[in-house]
Amino acid sequence: MRKIIYCASLMAFCACNSHAQSTVTLYGRVASGLDFVTNVATPNGQSKTNFRLGSDQYGYSWFGLTGNEDLGAGVHAVFKLESLFTSGTGQTPPNTIFTRDAYVGLSDDKFGSIWFGETMSLTDTTGWYIDPLGEQVGIGVGNFAYGRAWGPRSNVVTYNSPEWAGFSFRVQNGFGNVAGNFQAGRQFSVSAQYTSTSFAAYGVYEEIRDANGHFSDLYAASREYMAGATYTLGQVKFYTGFQQLVSSGQDTIVTSFNPSAATRSQQEWIGASYQVTPALAFQAGWYHGNVNHGGGEGNLGAIATTYNLSKRTFLYLTLGAMFNGKNSAFPVETADSQPLPGHNQQGGYFGIMHYF
Repeated sequence: MRKIIYCASLMAFCACNSHAQSTVTLYGRVASGLDFVTNVATPNGQSKTNFRLGSDQYGYSWFGLTGNEDLGAGVHAVFKLESLFTSGTGQTPPNTIFTRDAYVGLSDDKFGSIWFGETMSLTDTTGWYIDPLGEQVGIGVGNFAYGRAWGPRSNVVTYNSPEWAGFSFRVQNGFGNVAGNFQAGRQFSVSAQYTSTSFAAYGVYEEIRDANGHFSDLYAASREYMAGATYTLGQVKFYTGFQQLVSSGQDTIVTSFNPSAATRSQQEWIGASYQVTPALAFQAGWYHGNVNHGGGEGNLGAIATTYNLSKRTFLYLTLGAMFNGKNSAFPVETADSQPLPGHNQQGGYFGIMHYF
């Protein structure tokens, strides 16, 4: 990690000195704290509580480089390189770097921007806008979809429109790079949003195909639909949203998250955030999910708070309770530490996040 940050700093220094018309910025954030989860299923069929260091539950730690060169006539050359790391171990994911963004492109003041290379999914961005808990990694809109909407998309071209009277849209196409099979590993998505002074509406569609070009995994290779809206009234902001995942009945496979080979999963949610003071804020959300083919249903209730110590540093606390139906085993923290089928689960984490 020291070598990576040193090299990134050197790159930024060299770029700024060799091209006076360019700007290159090194930035990042670090989050860490403590975390607990009850009723974690163990290999011997028992349930235990796990109390542990929490590195990524509120949000991932990352660092990155972003650059902008003015080419004249309102046109800019842009790039972004961004990588995750775990504060608990100081490690990046095995054999990877720049796991969130690695793109270069052009931006125009009138016509929008186009990027070539890996970048975050449109579903990830949309989920952040309409989740009352801000799409936290541990507890929030990702639970009932096991984080299906999250993360980067590789080998993609992304177009970002300018804004017209509050309306804008984005289109993203990912290439599987497989000879003779254009659909193999392909990803495609489109999103749109409208924002006004107090109201905002968002929608996104995404499809991800497996190595054979099929929708075979409900939570990894499937179609996703997501829509939501927010309304701000004074210091309070209200949220509501809907998400549905659909895979192909004839191709759907059994996985640890989908033992019944379900072909449809959906969830709805409502929530609110309250900015009490410039430093103190509260969030709350209620999420309901259900899965066909006997996959079960569940309800998740969550509350959270943040307190800003400065413009760059804040404390966080989030608590959640997952109420599972008879056949379901949704975790209280997304895709992690599942309970036994039909068992409820509680969890929470608190810690500190610093931006640089």
